Amino acid sequence: MQWLSTKPASPIVRSTADYHVLQQLFTTYSPDILAFQEVDSAEALYRVIDKQQYKIYLSDRIHNTQDSFTKNNQYTGFAIRRNIIVDDIADLSQLSSPAIATGITMPFRNKLRYGSVIKVTMNKQPILLLNLHLKSGCFTAKQLSKHKSKACKTLAQQLTLVKQWINTQHQKSRSFIIVGDFNHRIIDKQSFVNKITDNPTMINQLSSSINANCTVKLTTKIPRYRTYKKLIDHLFAATNINALSQHQIKYDKQQLSQFTLSDHCPLLFTLSIDLTKNI
Repeated sequence: MQWLSTKPASPIVRSTADYHVLQQLFTTYSPDILAFQEVDSAEALYRVIDKQQYKIYLSDRIHNTQDSFTKNNQYTGFAIRRNIIVDDIADLSQLSSPAIATGITMPFRNKLRYGSVIKVTMNKQPILLLNLHLKSGCFTAKQLSKHKSKACKTLAQQLTLVKQWINTQHQKSRSFIIVGDFNHRIIDKQSFVNKITDNPTMINQLSSSINANCTVKLTTKIPRYRTYKKLIDHLFAATNINALSQHQIKYDKQQLSQFTLSDHCPLLFTLSIDLTKNI
């Protein structure tokens, strides 16, 4: 959501008109589940979504002052239709300081985003959802393989933690979905999947067929526009979950020129779960 906040000191301050257009965009699609990143409060998000229809589950990080900043924060989380059964599960909080969590020698403490975790029950089937916003600055496979920069070292450590989480779900035969801003372009799908699971045949990358073509307005003094041809937002799932449809929602020229929306184009999925398939 790119620094969605009601605070006057936020890096991005939106007008009432900006919020109205974001609300119109959301209402057009009205998903059952919204996985969001870069929201600093439920108050800000309820200016976009209907409080009567949706309940917000913000990252546990909002309650942990040690991992939060005093001024501005970016939280992950979910907004779920109120008729869906939801259990709020403990976050993957180790992603905040992955060097410490993975036992790296001479670790450094970060204050990075937690992975938000919930369990939804649909048609009596429990599904775990993990919503990520991983370390920025390591966008290519070549950069990640060299592990030279602090960003790439940190992302590699976070992926190790995601791998541990996925392997646990496989061992316990749980249905799961992982979605969010990976801040990384996945060109070689198999190579990347190997980084996040020991069982690559047991996971689907459901975002891989989306043709990215996202034009956004950069928040600079002189308005500039940029088009992204590769995704850094992705969705993975257990093999008993498949996509009936998946696409990127694009902003039109008028929306981009007149309003402050986001520096990401949302992804929209319609998913199905095969209750007869073993995980």
